[in-house]
Amino acid sequence: MPSLLLPLTIAAMLQAAPVTPQDEAVTQLLDRLEVAGKALTTLVGRVALERQDALVGDNELRRGRLVLEQQNGARSFAFRFEEFIDVNGRSDRHLDHWIYSDGWLCELDARNKSFTKRQIVAPGQQLDPLKLGEGPFPIPTGQPKSEVLARFEVCLASLPSDVPLWKNLAGVDGLRLTPKSGSGMESEFKTVEVFYDHETLAPLGVRLTKPNLDTTIVRVSAFTVNAPLSEEDRASLKIPDPDPKLWAIDVRPWKPALDAPTAPTKPAN
Repeated sequence: MPSLLLPLTIAAMLQAAPVTPQDEAVTQLLDRLEVAGKALTTLVGRVALERQDALVGDNELRRGRLVLEQQNGARSFAFRFEEFIDVNGRSDRHLDHWIYSDGWLCELDARNKSFTKRQIVAPGQQLDPLKLGEGPFPIPTGQPKSEVLARFEVCLASLPSDVPLWKNLAGVDGLRLTPKSGSGMESEFKTVEVFYDHETLAPLGVRLTKPNLDTTIVRVSAFTVNAPLSEEDRASLKIPDPDPKLWAIDVRPWKPALDAPTAPTKPAN
């Protein structure tokens, strides 16, 4: 009998484990983020994106402008990077314009006169271009709480002191996400730290650390939320149509992963 009672007692204790204040705070913040994400119509601001190579210690920094629009649950974004700063601190000013709209991800590199356009989601389907693990510039906002908790262990985070890009960041609520085993995220991220503006819940700071310790750090500043877009910002969301006589153009329509070329049939004798 004692051998049967012991596991039952432990199970009862686990079920009755009290919810900690941090658990409650995480749940409340995730609830607020989900609601704010559904209400989001626009997010515009200056953006800085830094990539750090853990192996060789090289850093590169890009500065520009972010424009995000959400209509009927579908999101479009534009990143207009206009300054590139290399590991030696040298600044190179040229336009590197990324656009996601209606399932197409485009990059316009003005310096090299190259334009790449890839359909990254099946026609008729939707994709969140800023979602962790899906888009090239993850700035997570408005993802369902159930989805976040299914993929990550989540706890509150304090602003670290070792990120110069965030030295003026204040008035934020932070979360640290650690991928759960079997979530599919553990091969992409070691940890994800996100800091949201306390009032608007706009994502102002993101640090992604990969399993090899390479990091990507994002800082959004001078931002507005749910304000009408200017003509210039709205134009930045439109996919251009460059002159093929002047630009190297690469267009890649959607191709399902299973749609691979089949081996040639052996001729009959």
